[in-house]
Amino acid sequence: MKEVIITKYGAPSVLKVREKRNPNPREGEVLVRNHFTGVNFSEIMARMRLYPGAPKPPTTLGAEACGIVESVGKNVTHYKPGDKVMLFCKYNSYSTHICSDEKLVMPLPEKFTLEEGAAFPLVYVTAYMMIFDLGNFRKGETILIHGAGGGVGTAAIQLAQAVGGNIIGTASQWKHAKIKEMGVQNCIDYNSEDVYNKVMEFTGNRGVDLIIDPVGGKNWKISYKCLAPMGKLVIYGDQNFVKGKSFSFFTTMKEVFSMPKYKPMDLMSKNKSIMGYHLGRLAGAEDKIQRAVLALSQLVQEGKLSPVIDKIFPFTNADKAHEYIQNRKNFGKVLIDFRDEKFGE
Repeated sequence: MKEVIITKYGAPSVLKVREKRNPNPREGEVLVRNHFTGVNFSEIMARMRLYPGAPKPPTTLGAEACGIVESVGKNVTHYKPGDKVMLFCKYNSYSTHICSDEKLVMPLPEKFTLEEGAAFPLVYVTAYMMIFDLGNFRKGETILIHGAGGGVGTAAIQLAQAVGGNIIGTASQWKHAKIKEMGVQNCIDYNSEDVYNKVMEFTGNRGVDLIIDPVGGKNWKISYKCLAPMGKLVIYGDQNFVKGKSFSFFTTMKEVFSMPKYKPMDLMSKNKSIMGYHLGRLAGAEDKIQRAVLALSQLVQEGKLSPVIDKIFPFTNADKAHEYIQNRKNFGKVLIDFRDEKFGE
C-alpha cells in the first residue's frame, strides 16, 4: 500500500508518499481499498502544528474516505468484500488501504458516486449537528453561514434550505453567484464589507437566529453582535491561525489575544448562547452521530443533498491539494484520488 505522510511540521511540501505493508483487519474492523479522500482544513492546521490532539510527524492524516471493502475481521456483521462504503477515519485516510472500526463505516448511498461519498461524511455530519442538534434551527429562522463557499459551508446551505430557512452567507466576492445559485438569499464579502452592518440591513436590525463560525478571533466578537434574542453562535474552528505556508508564532499569539472573553451574566441578560463543536472529540456521543447519519441518509434519498466537489488531485500531488485550500481557492470539497497505486513509481 501507499500513504501520504507529513514528514515534519511545515509547508505543504512536507507531504510525501511512502510505501507500507498492507494492514490486516482486526476483530470488528473493515479493510477498505480507498478510492477518494476528502481534504479538510483541520488537516492543514495539523500539518502546521496548529491542531491540538493530532499525532506528531511522521504521520498520515485524514478524517474521511470512500472506497470498496476488501476484507473484514471477525464479528463484522454489516459489511462484506465488494461493498461500497463511506467512512470516518482517525488520521489515516491519506492511504490506499484503510482499516476502520465497523462503527465508523457507512454504506454508500445508491445515488452517490465514490467521489461524492468521500465529500460527504465529515462536512455533512458537522453541519447537521451544528444546525439541528446544537442550533435547533427551524423553518422561517435565519442562519448566518461563515465560509459559505467551503465544504461545511456548502453542506450547511443545503441543510438550511431543506427545512425552509433564510440564509445569509459570507464568502469572497467571486463565490457569491455560486452560493446564491445554491439558495443563499443574501451574500456578504468579508474582505470588503462590514459583516455586522450588512446582517442588520438584511434582517431589519433584528439579527440572526443561528451562526456557524469557523473563522475565529475577532470574527467571533462580530458574530456575537449579530445574534438576535435567543440566538445561538456555534464555533467550530479558528482558521485565522493559518497565515502563510507554515507555523508563525507571531500570528498564533496575535490570534490568541484577539479572542473574545464572554461573561456568563452578559449571555443571560442578552438571551444569547455560545457553543463549540468538534466532531473529533465526540467520544461518548456516538449515538448522536448515528442519528445524524440516519437523518442525512433520508435527506439524500429525498434528493435534497448533493456534495459540491471542486477539484480532485492525485495522491502524488497531495501538497497541491493543501495549497489549493490554504489559499482559499476552493468552492466546496477538494479530494485526493488514491485509485492508482502506480502513481509515483
